[in-house]
Amino acid sequence: MKLLNPLGLFLALLLPIIILLHFKKKQIIEQKISNIALWDEVLKEVEGVKSRKINKYFLLMIQILIGILIVVALSKPIWIKGFSGEEITLAIDCSIMMKAEENGKTHFQVAKGKINDYMNHLDDATRINLVLLKKKSEIYLKDSKKQDIKKALKGIKCSNEELNIEYASKFLSTISGKKILITDKEIFLGDQIIKVGKAFENIGITNLNYDYYNNTILCRVKNYGKRKENVVVSMINDQGKKDLQSITVDSNKEKDISFEVFKDSKLLTLKIENKDMLREDNEFIVSLKNKKKVLLIGKNIFLEKALLSIPHIKAEFINEWDESKTGYDVYIVDQEMDIEKLPKDRSIWSLHPKFTDGEIQEIAQLNVVNDRFSKSLHMKGIYTKETQFLKEKKGYEPILQADEKTLMLYGMENEQKRIYSTIDFRKTNLVMTPNFPILINHTIDWLLDGNKISYVDHPAVKLVTGENYKNTESKKLKTKTAIFSFTEIIAVLILIFMVIEWEVYKRAS
Repeated sequence: MKLLNPLGLFLALLLPIIILLHFKKKQIIEQKISNIALWDEVLKEVEGVKSRKINKYFLLMIQILIGILIVVALSKPIWIKGFSGEEITLAIDCSIMMKAEENGKTHFQVAKGKINDYMNHLDDATRINLVLLKKKSEIYLKDSKKQDIKKALKGIKCSNEELNIEYASKFLSTISGKKILITDKEIFLGDQIIKVGKAFENIGITNLNYDYYNNTILCRVKNYGKRKENVVVSMINDQGKKDLQSITVDSNKEKDISFEVFKDSKLLTLKIENKDMLREDNEFIVSLKNKKKVLLIGKNIFLEKALLSIPHIKAEFINEWDESKTGYDVYIVDQEMDIEKLPKDRSIWSLHPKFTDGEIQEIAQLNVVNDRFSKSLHMKGIYTKETQFLKEKKGYEPILQADEKTLMLYGMENEQKRIYSTIDFRKTNLVMTPNFPILINHTIDWLLDGNKISYVDHPAVKLVTGENYKNTESKKLKTKTAIFSFTEIIAVLILIFMVIEWEVYKRAS
């Protein structure tokens, strides 16, 4: 039993007032009577005096009881049926950030020790689930004893993946029982959090981009710490040539630094020279020889020429889909086919979507309505005709429109980038202008997530992804913890005793 408002008990100090008011002496009024025979009537009532006194004391007891119930109700008593210890889920953060080192140990090593300490206080019969939290969280052991968990922990290693909080939250919501989260992050998952590590003082490379036209590479650096840092970044090519640059990055900010690439370089290593907590995000290795691969399925001469004009990709063309064609970064489909057959972890552009909503018959002005794709475009005088337009699709935004009808849109489905378009390049003058290769370049750039170079080795670009929120689905879980409130029951009892009090009062009068 617990009280949500224990201060309400102080109202009990007012209960003696009820007793004082009950025993307060009434004023005695002297009155002369003309006939002693009146006493006979008084004597007749003597037999009922005792019962009326009993009723008055009973009335006092009821009033005190009502007062006590009111005090208890205002204190909001609840009864919590505690967790019985039958099932516990230990969710350990295995993301790259847990490789951060402090006092000679990584956060992951400290987390393992915390789990062992926690299990030492559990009953031997307790069933334990072990969940590994990362990009795609998974259950490692289910319904196991703590001895099995301790043995398994010795072989578990930290990953180089980011932590997807949204995926982790949904995954944990499918598991019943009490959930214990062991992490070095300020996140809200599970019923209890065991925090490891202190402030994350770290500097990391978050992105690289190569300008094929100017032969320069742009390196983006982020300062995760709480103070301004002077960061030294080096670039080394496959021939051993080295360049060093220094920049100052404010707390929790990102900053770009540009390097001119050495002539005839095929492989580049970008590295942060500063010592920090996490070494894994300090080095990127990129290949300038291996380009991003784009596969066009279907015959489209306009797209073929536009793709060949983009220097940072290697475009290939086939007339029909071939299941052996794997390993491409982007798939462009210009024929009727089920795009769900394509690899799930690659970006897709479909030119024959099935969710159309009519056709534009007359000539209509084409407009790029999204700033992400409109840079350096001049669409005045660009038109199309006899083109189907798309229905609205949840989570997608328009790129191209004509007569306020969407002809091209982009969005995400199951963490996969997708673009749908219906514009017929044979029925527009867009392909005859410089705008067309620019628009295709912007489209490919978005599908590649802005990465124009091939990584040989690199850590997670983002350490944490997904929304950082408290699990709103916890109310749907079949947990073994229950809370019962007595306030409503006490309120009913108060009403019942007030009715009884009124009946006793009438009889005592």
